[in-house]
Amino acid sequence: MKLNLALVSLLAAALLYAVALRRQLQAEQMRGNMYRDISARLDRRVTELLAK
Repeated sequence: MKLNLALVSLLAAALLYAVALRRQLQAEQMRGNMYRDISARLDRRVTELLAK
């Protein structure tokens, strides 16, 4: 009985950890996309200003 409870607790903890890591990864990817978009806009703007 104690072993089953320990295994279920361990499995639940591993599942929660995996969910937390997934959310963190998604947040990092969104942040990375945001910085890439900003960088691309700045590059276009610099190119426009240099062309004038």
